[in-house]
Amino acid sequence: MKSFVVIGLGRFGMAIARELAKLGHEVIAIDRDEAKINEIADEVTHAMSGDIHDEGVLRRMGVAECDCAVVAFATSLQDNILVTLLLKELGVKRVIAKARSEMHVRVLKKVGADQIIFPEEDMGIRLARSLDSDNLLDSIDIGGEYRVAEIRAPREWYGKSLVELNLRRRSNLNVLLIKTQGGKGQLVNPSAEYVIRADDVIVVMGLDQDVSEVSDEK
Repeated sequence: MKSFVVIGLGRFGMAIARELAKLGHEVIAIDRDEAKINEIADEVTHAMSGDIHDEGVLRRMGVAECDCAVVAFATSLQDNILVTLLLKELGVKRVIAKARSEMHVRVLKKVGADQIIFPEEDMGIRLARSLDSDNLLDSIDIGGEYRVAEIRAPREWYGKSLVELNLRRRSNLNVLLIKTQGGKGQLVNPSAEYVIRADDVIVVMGLDQDVSEVSDEK
């Protein structure tokens, strides 16, 4: 279980907070709007309102101890940038911030944001899924319960061929593509003899549950 703080409960923030909570993580949800706090209070670990510009308030909320913070609002660019900066100064390990423009992205990078996104509600769910696993880099729903996912090769796969791993029989997954050399090269429909390396990213297709189980392997 990881711990997250989500600041700003618009559509995007609500989607992330709810999905992370469903995935079993500790979630602190923060917003100025009491109605939004009341709406999500029963679904997350803690839901609270307060002055997000005050470093002391954020510290008392336990933000500094969280593994990751998501600045999920961008209605006020000034507030968004300030909160991102405060979170980094508090020592939050990973800060993800929502942006509205390329210029906004440049400023967020300068104040230390670890990841910057232009999200909609569905992106919130995709991000929550990737945060849930150290190996799952991205995934896209393709209808029903199926999705295509990018998975960082788990350590126990290193040095094994695709035929040895036998993902189709063991996990009901089809390997579509392998990104090699940290993404510099790629193999479409790789042969069964291909041997997995430490920096490989595997693109697979399968059921949600099967993708989740494989992405949790160490």
